[in-house]
Amino acid sequence: MKELSVQDYHGNRKTTCCFTGHRSRDLPFGGNLHKQGMKCLVSSLQMLIIEAINDGYKTFISGMSDGVDLICAQLVLEAARSERYGQIRLVCALPYAQQYREIVSALDKYKYSLLLNDCDEKVVVSVAGNRDRYKLRNQFMVDNSSRIIGLLKEKKCGSGTLQTVNMAKRAGLEMKIISADRNPQLYVDTDLEVSDRKPKLLDCNMISYEQSDGS
Repeated sequence: MKELSVQDYHGNRKTTCCFTGHRSRDLPFGGNLHKQGMKCLVSSLQMLIIEAINDGYKTFISGMSDGVDLICAQLVLEAARSERYGQIRLVCALPYAQQYREIVSALDKYKYSLLLNDCDEKVVVSVAGNRDRYKLRNQFMVDNSSRIIGLLKEKKCGSGTLQTVNMAKRAGLEMKIISADRNPQLYVDTDLEVSDRKPKLLDCNMISYEQSDGS
């Protein structure tokens, strides 16, 4: 893993995709991966990542917060270890160097450490005392990507995820944002099979331009 400053990072924006999404507490079933709804979400995110790879994307940037960020980072590394998809790179964009301290779950802490150790590059965007550290991280990801994949609750106004989606929309990124509200299969609490239909993506023309530093 190579550690870089924002100034030293040089990537190919045309073949770079970033991620956004809510933290575990705001995901279906609190992000419990044993629930069928969360299994559907992971499958949907995996489908969008593989679609991006097939479209020529080689580099993926994760903001490394718990929840969607860590899920997507892990999916990228799984794809990178497979011989099916060629050389895939994971870049971890940290809002500040001590981000690890905010991870609550012991399991997520463990995943975080493994992902950071196995990623190709780590970029520390700001410092702990900077109130705009998350906004700067989000802007870094958008500035260096041409597609964004994620999950958004349409009624969750003022979130960092909404902030990132709005940044991406203004910057002209290709949007692949799953709508939590339009995909009831994400909230199924059963072990029964759920159809493998494509997830309904958000109508990005309807997104408002509200800002926040949260996730």
